[in-house]
Amino acid sequence: MNAGPAIPSPQPRDIRDLLGFRLSLLTTISDRKAQSQISGRFGMNLGEWRALGAVKAWAPASLADLSRALYQDKGQLSRTIKALTERGLVAAAPGANGKRGPLFRLTAEGRRCHDRMLAFAADRNAHLLEALSDRERAQLFRLLDKLTASTARAYEATIKEQAARPRPETRP
Repeated sequence: MNAGPAIPSPQPRDIRDLLGFRLSLLTTISDRKAQSQISGRFGMNLGEWRALGAVKAWAPASLADLSRALYQDKGQLSRTIKALTERGLVAAAPGANGKRGPLFRLTAEGRRCHDRMLAFAADRNAHLLEALSDRERAQLFRLLDKLTASTARAYEATIKEQAARPRPETRP
């Protein structure tokens, strides 16, 4: 199945010409492949792996910090972090300097698990990028960084705009 033309026209002919759709399609395919591989090999789902990786990358971090960094629902992330804590992969320590809630970090077992999974993910990443030259890879990551920053700014502006709007009245 072809996702669409190589160079989109200014007016999309259908959903296949939208960047968000194409990125989502790539992500869905990659996620399904990863999920099938990591669940059998590591006994973990993709959300747990991403949370484990985020704790490693941003530790010590509060749930709010991790939720903001991942653009993920705090309730969902809380359940994932709780599961990782119960498995002995993540530890919580009291927040300092006025931070509310605990700060999370990996345990020794969490670091070992993370390192094994990161090596596996690096291999998957190399396979995903093997169709691109080194120059194309660098360009792709530069462009993704640019689009991510722009989209994050637009998202934050939308959130601020929505917060400033008066709430509609609710009727009993």
